[in-house]
Amino acid sequence: MRLKSLELKLDWSETLVIQDLRSYVVEELRKFGVPIRWAITSISASSEPGCTRQLNIEAVVIIT
Repeated sequence: MRLKSLELKLDWSETLVIQDLRSYVVEELRKFGVPIRWAITSISASSEPGCTRQLNIEAVVIIT
């Protein structure tokens, strides 16, 4: 096992309600490993159609 530090951008679609945001972020982080710690470090406007916001995420995951 090893730890990996990540910085990624996620599109926050207009259809995703804030109550589901945590599970969405964790689900996306699981694509890289098992999330230990993560934080939304900023939110900005997105240029993608259908997405009004973009999340900047910093995380640490376990890679097995």
